[in-house]
Amino acid sequence: MPTFQGKTIQAAIDAGLASMQVERDAVNVEVLNAGKRGFLGFGRQAAEVTLTLVPKPEPAPAVADPAPEAPAPSVRDDATALAHVQSFLTETTKAMGLNVTAEQHQSGNDVTFQMTTDQDALLIGKHGKIINALQYLAQTLFNHQGKRKLSILLDVGDYRERRATTVERLAGKSAREVVATGKSVYLDAMPALERKVIHATLADNEFVTTRSEGRDPYRYVVVLPKKQH
Repeated sequence: MPTFQGKTIQAAIDAGLASMQVERDAVNVEVLNAGKRGFLGFGRQAAEVTLTLVPKPEPAPAVADPAPEAPAPSVRDDATALAHVQSFLTETTKAMGLNVTAEQHQSGNDVTFQMTTDQDALLIGKHGKIINALQYLAQTLFNHQGKRKLSILLDVGDYRERRATTVERLAGKSAREVVATGKSVYLDAMPALERKVIHATLADNEFVTTRSEGRDPYRYVVVLPKKQH
């Protein structure tokens, strides 16, 4: 164990630090002799100390970060999803400047939101574009939150009934055009309910057949000549 001397304890410590080339907080000091000044030079003794390095702390073992907890699976609930759809319809039509109330009716896997307003035309839009767009968004919202596969339908007054009659006439007119020209007729995009009306109306027609093409909300019906054998 190295010892160091000096006229004073501090001088002995400084000598040791210089020799070991360390800072004061890196060593422990033990005083062996505090030294004596003596009298007229007689009996003087040097201060003597030992310096030992402070042990360096062992590095803590690396601890692996705990694995992140998997997010809890979202719980799908039809009643909550339908409530969110109703809230969406109320808030969206309010933002459109319309005063609308909606009542919910369910029959099997079909859920109809019967909407009431004193501005039917504005809510329906030209050729039903507004109400069909709202219906598509409502269906998408439910699909993300609901559990079962339910079909969402929006109606205003007797609009859907009147529209079904119009679509039936469109189906007949398109079939006659296909027969007359021998060429397929491509109808405008329409919601699934109206496409079903086209398919059903022409299902037994011996001269034409139908198919749907494209992706919602731009899916449409093609009326084409039936191959004759």
